[in-house]
Amino acid sequence: MTFEEFKTMWETEAKTELGAIKMYLIGILELVTEENKYGNKMIAMCVHKDEFNEDFKPRSSQQFYIGQFAKKVKGTDYYGAIAASYLGGTHENGYKYDYKNALVEKKAGTSRGEKETKIFIQSGGKDNPTPVSLKKNKYGYWKLICSSSLCTGVKDIKSDDF
Repeated sequence: MTFEEFKTMWETEAKTELGAIKMYLIGILELVTEENKYGNKMIAMCVHKDEFNEDFKPRSSQQFYIGQFAKKVKGTDYYGAIAASYLGGTHENGYKYDYKNALVEKKAGTSRGEKETKIFIQSGGKDNPTPVSLKKNKYGYWKLICSSSLCTGVKDIKSDDF
């Protein structure tokens, strides 16, 4: 995905909370799976401006999250399965994902506000929903404020080849 394609998609998607989360996950996948040279810039669009420096280098918390997302899940042959688990990936399908897949919101625990929201979304590789906190900026775009739970581990792919 080119940066311009991402930006165009983000300008529409980030007007909603779920769209903003989806774009963050796409940015993660572009960086860690596709090795897109604009991956950091994509992710930076989705979070508070203080999370990256002016050269789009992630500060410590985002660097940690990216490192967690970049871990290879046992049984996969690529990096990024954790992010893929929100876009259709499961331990049963080898964490295959598609950017066209919608996120699955769980209403229990979700608290929506005009400028601040906490949403729970379901990963295909976790038993419990994942909380994500967002705030809307003055331009009307939602930005991830607390997303640490997104990068927690997912189920390994079990193999009977041992």
